Amino acid sequence: MEIVMCIDVGSSHTGYAFSSRQEFEARPLDIHQNEEWMSGHANLHTYKAPSCLLLKQDKTIQAFGYEAERRYLALLDNKQHDQFYYFRRFKADLKTKQFRKDTVIEEEGGKSINGIALFKEVFKYLRGHFMDTLDESARYGNMDAVVRTYNIRYVVTVPTKWDNASRDCMKSAAKKGGLTPCVLYSETEAAARYCRLIPLRVGEDTEFYFQTPASKQVIVDFGGCGVDTAVQEIGEDGSITEFPKNLGTTSGATRVDSDFQRFFFSLFGNDFADTYVKKHKLDFLELQYEFEMKKKRFTLESDLGASLELPHSLIKMYTAKYKQSIQFLIDDSDYVGKIVSNDEYLILNKNVMKDIFGPAVKSTVGYLTNLTRDPEVKQCDAIILVGGFVDSAVVSGAVRFYFPNSNMITVEEAELCVLRGGVLLGHSPDPDFSFQSKFSYGLGMAVPFNENTHPKKKRFIADEVQYCTDVFQPLIFSGKKYKIGELSRSVTLRLNRPNQKRLAVPIYVLRDKKVQFTTDEGCSPIGKLIVNLEDRKQGKAAVEIQMTLLGDSLVVMGTEEGSIDRTDAAFPLVWK
Repeated sequence: MEIVMCIDVGSSHTGYAFSSRQEFEARPLDIHQNEEWMSGHANLHTYKAPSCLLLKQDKTIQAFGYEAERRYLALLDNKQHDQFYYFRRFKADLKTKQFRKDTVIEEEGGKSINGIALFKEVFKYLRGHFMDTLDESARYGNMDAVVRTYNIRYVVTVPTKWDNASRDCMKSAAKKGGLTPCVLYSETEAAARYCRLIPLRVGEDTEFYFQTPASKQVIVDFGGCGVDTAVQEIGEDGSITEFPKNLGTTSGATRVDSDFQRFFFSLFGNDFADTYVKKHKLDFLELQYEFEMKKKRFTLESDLGASLELPHSLIKMYTAKYKQSIQFLIDDSDYVGKIVSNDEYLILNKNVMKDIFGPAVKSTVGYLTNLTRDPEVKQCDAIILVGGFVDSAVVSGAVRFYFPNSNMITVEEAELCVLRGGVLLGHSPDPDFSFQSKFSYGLGMAVPFNENTHPKKKRFIADEVQYCTDVFQPLIFSGKKYKIGELSRSVTLRLNRPNQKRLAVPIYVLRDKKVQFTTDEGCSPIGKLIVNLEDRKQGKAAVEIQMTLLGDSLVVMGTEEGSIDRTDAAFPLVWK
């Protein structure tokens, strides 16, 4: 048996995901992330850790992620930092240039290390963390059973614009870090594979977008420090040919963090703020974590901005120095009426938060504007936005506001698209893979009444014809394998009432193969497809219904006879 682990080393954050072959074959999107990295802040837990690395003098790893951030600040306080190497956002430079054997990466104190040696330590740490996770969770049995029973295949995602020499360098680092066997995929290719398995559409009232042969799409990966873009052509067999797109750079989530720090210095004054940050490094880090948590929740539609809990050391140092409360500072600043100090909290109104987000959002909108003007992009069927910055409600809201009639699609849980797609590719590079439906799915409909097989209580008469109601009509069959996005056979519903404006189609899941009617035990409703019908002067409407399976969803499509418009709805698949 096999387990696939994917590592995504990002410019600002890094994480991994995994699943077993059994899980993949039964339920492709049953993919596990690390159970959340602990920041040390009471309420900030993330699926990715900051791309921060602390190495000892012998250039072996001391700490990674949040722990590296905290340990380095403690070393600074104790003036012991010169004995260590501290790398923050160590991959940021490699987003815009190639990786070579002689590439060196500089740490915060000015010392440098060979890039392959650095990534070797990163991979070595993450592999060990992954093994510890398997051991502690006992998801696949105890560690002895895992080692004895499973082969582990590793996937590493890399920037799309990297050439073969850059990929060879990363593969060399992965091998030295214990990731064998290992295969590399571009971040945009991994994101595309995941997006193929989830329902995507521009808006709630639009049709779902499917990756179909001969279609073209753009994947835009907005990370913490920049953007990775590729035009992708879908071949007849579902394979993807990528063409990296270089339209400049854009600031990401890290720009928002920088602008929060500028706000802090602007409010408290450079001298005081600089002294405080140097004297209370860990407390200021806690304040940044506090903002990170509130940043994720802020939306443009919100009436409120953010309420930040201030470190006790900040309040104590300010009141001791100036003999007044922080509110007096606010009242005498440009922030009067925009910020309120309430005991241990600093309450920012929405305009202050919008100002903090403003430059990063402006940069993102500018990049997307240039992208939409590109002749090659204009020929694409969809522009799919992924990456951690897209998870921000401010960013997704700005996309909807500035590009209301575009073909841009923002993906939910965009931060995890690359990781999940990497796991999927590790299990099956073949784009045309299938999986087996556990249950049958269909609809309830009326069919001509049969005296021999239909109970009389189900009989009704319409237009002098006898029908049987509540008959379960399967379109997806249990035990049958379906390719992702493969269309089922169609069923046509003919309406009994003329001039009907709306059709509600109940969708059912069948757990018992012996069931015949939707009212029987073992058949359950999972939702309705609502089809708005066109005005017609005479005659009765007919609607064609089809279904398809994605990784975790059932998509149901309805098309009125004679219309080119399609109505779609997605429902979660039932697994038990």
